[in-house]
Amino acid sequence: MERAGAQWMDYRDDDPTVLIFGDTETGIAAARETAVAHGTRIVAALPIADAAERLDSQIAVDIVIVDVTVDHGRLLDQLLRRIEYGASNDRFAGIVAIAPELIDVSAAQIEHPHISLMVSPDRQALSDAVGDRLLRPQLQFREDGPEMLPMRLPVVGGREDHGHAASGQGEIAADFSDVPESFTALADGMRNLDPAVIRGIIRARRLRNEFFGGGLFADPAWDILLDLMVAKVEQRSVAVSSLCIAAAVPATTALRWIKQLTDMGLLRRVADPQDGRRVFIELSDAASERLMAYFNALIRGRQN
Repeated sequence: MERAGAQWMDYRDDDPTVLIFGDTETGIAAARETAVAHGTRIVAALPIADAAERLDSQIAVDIVIVDVTVDHGRLLDQLLRRIEYGASNDRFAGIVAIAPELIDVSAAQIEHPHISLMVSPDRQALSDAVGDRLLRPQLQFREDGPEMLPMRLPVVGGREDHGHAASGQGEIAADFSDVPESFTALADGMRNLDPAVIRGIIRARRLRNEFFGGGLFADPAWDILLDLMVAKVEQRSVAVSSLCIAAAVPATTALRWIKQLTDMGLLRRVADPQDGRRVFIELSDAASERLMAYFNALIRGRQN
């Protein structure tokens, strides 16, 4: 238990500890109730304005929950940077719940796998996030299932692209014999690729969902890659919020997939030169090569 006026905690209590910050009483209350329901001990529940000072003075905590509904400008940026720094240094895990309009601002600061970035989560989603973090000891946080783990990418064009491969995980079996030999060839291929071909695939996928429902054929990773391929051909930049829409799944799920694909080395974050509070997402060179090989094979198949 924390004593009033003192910055220390009772380490005799083995319950996990949670620190909560929010900009609404409703958000703070929801986070508090959810954390208590999981058997945690609330160290403090404070407004956003008190977050920086408290994080700087906090000796130890297991999870920090942030619930923010409006853009607090520099105050929000500083808080998100502290959350990212704390998770990166294994001080705590984080759960950051944001309003949809804060996706770009938050994604520019938050990228560590110890932090769950959630968009307007309901009580069940928040509860699942808290439970997920509590189930995983610090230093071992990762998403469930082998499909959610970073993987090693195959050798392409004489180069080898490395993700953060899990121990014992093999390479992806694939034949990319048609991949361009150089980035010059890749650039030429991009100029010759008609974006209408890709847009046709995207339209067909959306039409399929109209007849069968989106849940049956949900494939956000492919939707993300297709959208970024069109953007690359058209030489457009894509913000995180726009990519979440293209993924055709709830924003929280889209953010999780963007993070996973980035960890795999298929996507990369690029700072917006005009706005320091935003990042763009684009295909990595390896992903571009693989997609070019795919579309070349697809076009040849239609011609045969």
